[in-house]
Amino acid sequence: MKLYLVRHGASTGNTPGNLLGHSDHPLTRAGASQARAVAARLAPLGPMPVYCSDLVRARETAQHIARMWAGTSSEGRAGSSAVPVNDSRLRELSLGSYEGRSWDEYLADEDLNAAMIVDPLHTPMPGGESVAQMQERVLAAVHEIVVRHGGKEAAQQGDCGASVPLGALQCSEASAAACVVAHDGPIRAILNHFLGVRVDRWWALTTTHGGLSLLEWSHGWVNVRFVNEIGHLEAFPTRSVRRTGRYK
Repeated sequence: MKLYLVRHGASTGNTPGNLLGHSDHPLTRAGASQARAVAARLAPLGPMPVYCSDLVRARETAQHIARMWAGTSSEGRAGSSAVPVNDSRLRELSLGSYEGRSWDEYLADEDLNAAMIVDPLHTPMPGGESVAQMQERVLAAVHEIVVRHGGKEAAQQGDCGASVPLGALQCSEASAAACVVAHDGPIRAILNHFLGVRVDRWWALTTTHGGLSLLEWSHGWVNVRFVNEIGHLEAFPTRSVRRTGRYK
């Protein structure tokens, strides 16, 4: 089974230097163009089920993707639904009292930063959640999607402290596929989990608005085929952001 991971297009809340978690912001004009570009990139690979975070920036991106297949498949065909499935577990990290505040304010919080240095995965944001909590809910959603569409029983393997088995499926149908539209944090959590990235390197990987990644399950193995493909976004150059934000 193939699982395509899409980061939503840029939204009105993706302001350089600010933190964005559960706040609901629509796509900008450029973000909608990025969504259409990744939809065109995925068009020949579908139709397939589309799952997304229930935040509007992800839902709008998912709708662009689903519409690409709506006119090319007959109603009722397996995996051809033009209606994305919203799942709150695919949301960005909950930032609590730091939602919408500046990166500089976060860095000025000496106690929080000291705790993050000691345990970056299990230290919760004040009034929000920890990275580990976010990763657990995201991987649980991914596990359900893979089991639902992979066509075989889930393998009973160790989970390395997460809620999705490393091997996920014993023998997945090669033709099965699904698409997940989410945020940088959740996509990073999925990729880091299956790549086995060390805790001290958790933040080294990041994604681009409209970027595309691919995981493939086969015979008890999960292969990361590619990460953050952006060839379809050549018309939308990315801006460098001072102090690249973790939460977008």
